[in-house]
Amino acid sequence: MTISEISRRAVLGGLGIGATAGLVGCSNDNGSSQSTPTVSPGSSDQPIEGAKELTVYCWSNGPTIDDNFKKRVALFNEQYKGRFTAKMNFLPYDQYWQKAQLQYAAGKPFDIYYWDVQAYAHYKKNLVENVQPVINTTALADTTKFPSALFDPWRFDGKNLYAVPENIQSMSLFYNKDHFDAAGLKYPDETWSWDDVVTAAGKLKKTSGSKVTQWGLDIGTLGVWWGLQSLSWAAGSSWVDKALEPTKFQMTDPATIEAMKFTQDLMWDKHIAPRPEERNALNQAGANFSSGAISMMCDGTWAISGYQQMKAKWDMTAIPLWKGKRVAPYWLGGWVIPKKTAAKTAAETFATWSATTFQPQMAKNHDWIPISNEARSSKDMLAGMPAGFASAFKDIENAKIGDIYTANMQEIFNQVFGVNLDDLYFNRKTPEQVAQKIQEMATAKL
Repeated sequence: MTISEISRRAVLGGLGIGATAGLVGCSNDNGSSQSTPTVSPGSSDQPIEGAKELTVYCWSNGPTIDDNFKKRVALFNEQYKGRFTAKMNFLPYDQYWQKAQLQYAAGKPFDIYYWDVQAYAHYKKNLVENVQPVINTTALADTTKFPSALFDPWRFDGKNLYAVPENIQSMSLFYNKDHFDAAGLKYPDETWSWDDVVTAAGKLKKTSGSKVTQWGLDIGTLGVWWGLQSLSWAAGSSWVDKALEPTKFQMTDPATIEAMKFTQDLMWDKHIAPRPEERNALNQAGANFSSGAISMMCDGTWAISGYQQMKAKWDMTAIPLWKGKRVAPYWLGGWVIPKKTAAKTAAETFATWSATTFQPQMAKNHDWIPISNEARSSKDMLAGMPAGFASAFKDIENAKIGDIYTANMQEIFNQVFGVNLDDLYFNRKTPEQVAQKIQEMATAKL
C-alpha cells in the first residue's frame, strides 16, 4: 500500500476501501415527508415502531475502540432494559460496505450503521431516513450545546440531516517531546508555521553514516488528499468549488500546485522526511512515530488512543500555519438509519442517546471525541490527554469538512487521487503534471 492510497478510515480500521457502485433503490426524493415526533426517541410514552432488538453495525477499529463500543451497547441495554436490546456486529472495513450494499439490494438493510462517505451514495438512492424530525426532539437541536453549523455538510438537501452526528475528528501535529528535549529545542505550539517545522526537522534528523536513525518529520496525513488539501485552504483555494456535489475541480490553481511541491520537497529536495520506499521500509521494521523513529508527524486526532501506548513522552498541537493561516479539516462520525430498518424506534433511540446522554461517558472513554461542546471540553475529556489537545480543537468552528460528497467520490479517491499523488510522492512527475492529470481525470468522472 502506497502513501496516497491510505484513506482516513483505512488508517482507523487498518483495512482497505470498499466499493459503493451498483446500489439499487428508487429515484432520489429526499423531501421531508415524515411527521415530526412529539416526544424524544426512547421515551417510555413513545410507541415502539419495529423490533425491540437492534443490531448495531460498525467496522472494526481495533481492540480498544471495539471494546468501548461493546461497553457502550452494554450501557444502552442497561439503561433501556425491558424496552430495547442492542448487540454489536463488527466487520472489516471493505466487507462492511459490501455487506451494506448487499443488504440494501435484498431489501433487508442493516438496522443502523456507522457513517462514512460511502453512505452518501445510499442517500442518493433515497435509502436512508431523514433524521431531522427526530433530532428536533433532542438536545442535538440546541445550538448552544452542539456545534450545529458543523453539521451542515450532512444536510444533503440543504435543510435536513440524514445521519445523526455523535463525534468529531480533526488533524493535528504530533511530536516526540523526548526528541525535542534531547536537541534542546522549543516544543511546537499553535504559533508554529510549516517553516518552523522544516527548521526543527532538520535539527532533529539523525544519521549514522548513510543511514538515517531518526527522522525529523514524516509527511503523515499530508500524504493523503484530505490532509494535503488543508494547505490549499489556508492559501485561499480548494480542490473543489464545494464539498457537497462539486461542479468543478480546481487542481491547477497555483496555490494547490505550491502545496504539492512543498510536500514533495519535504521528501526529495530537503529530505527531512522519508521518501516512499524509505517509509515502506520503516513500516516493515515497525519503526514509526510510536516507536520513536520519527520526531514530528501530522495525523488525525483518532490516533490519540494509539499513541497513548508510547514509551516516549509526546504531545500534540494545532496543524502548522501555512501562508500565515490555518484551516484544519474535520470529520463527523455518527449513525445512518435506513428507511426500511426493521427496528426504527430502537435505532433512533440508540443514535440520539449516543449523541446526547452518552457524551460524558464518551469523554471518559477517550475512544472518540464527543460532539457535545460540554463533554468535549470537560475535565474527564482533558484528563490524561496531551496538553496540546485543546489547542488542536481551538479553531474547530473555522474548520472545513474533510470529505467530498458525490455518489462516485470513492472511485475518484481511489482511481484518480491515489494513483496520481503516488506519482508526486515517488517523484515521478512534477506537481504541475500531477495537478493537470488529476484535473483532467477527475473532471471526466465528475
